[in-house]
Amino acid sequence: MINSLNQLQQFFNNLSKCLKGDEIILLKGNLGAGKTASVKALVKALGGDENEVSSPTFTLMNEYDTKKGTVYHLDLYRLDFFDITDIVGNGIVAVEWPKEDYTQYDFPVIEIEIILLDENKREIIVKPVYKSDYILSCF
Repeated sequence: MINSLNQLQQFFNNLSKCLKGDEIILLKGNLGAGKTASVKALVKALGGDENEVSSPTFTLMNEYDTKKGTVYHLDLYRLDFFDITDIVGNGIVAVEWPKEDYTQYDFPVIEIEIILLDENKREIIVKPVYKSDYILSCF
């Protein structure tokens, strides 16, 4: 249960310790659940500037440099497909509103579902989807 931005940051601090740097992270949740806030927390946990993180709803993809490599932040709300072959394996790919089978890229895939319980409470469910069972040791 996440009750504050501090708790969200702690969650991503823990997660970041286990990331190898080539994962595809699928962020699922309703509008306003905290998908972009989660990417901010992830970028900060990886040693980047969270103030650079913004929703890529209209740009489709933003890139953020961190001490542990690049984070590619995609928002596919308005798209059915976005070709990630040039970026996958070159950093962490965080996908809001994922719609395809990302196991085809043969890199670790982690699903993070954010369930909005009320204005200040979220439940986060982490599911290793493909080659990412190691992520469960983070929590």
